[in-house]
Amino acid sequence: MAGDATYTEMSPFTYADRIKAPILLIHGGADDNSGTFPIQSERMYAALKGNGATVRYVVLPNEPHGYRALESTEETLWQMTDWLDRYVKPKPATETAERRP
Repeated sequence: MAGDATYTEMSPFTYADRIKAPILLIHGGADDNSGTFPIQSERMYAALKGNGATVRYVVLPNEPHGYRALESTEETLWQMTDWLDRYVKPKPATETAERRP
């Protein structure tokens, strides 16, 4: 089918070996949205990790597609802040570099 080729071409799995940017995946463990079952994030995590990418996969227990629990929102915010601090935020200059004449 012609449609199968389109899905394969659009699938991030097709390009997992080329993804070099650090990726944070957060997923509700009880997501029942047919387009975003947790297994998709699990497989993407495995594909990225298997290709040497920097990736973290966080599961929010008992959460559906939209997170509802305060704890889940807080965990999501903490995970995103930590990830951005580690991999996106510019590194501060070291004391040694600041002391150079």
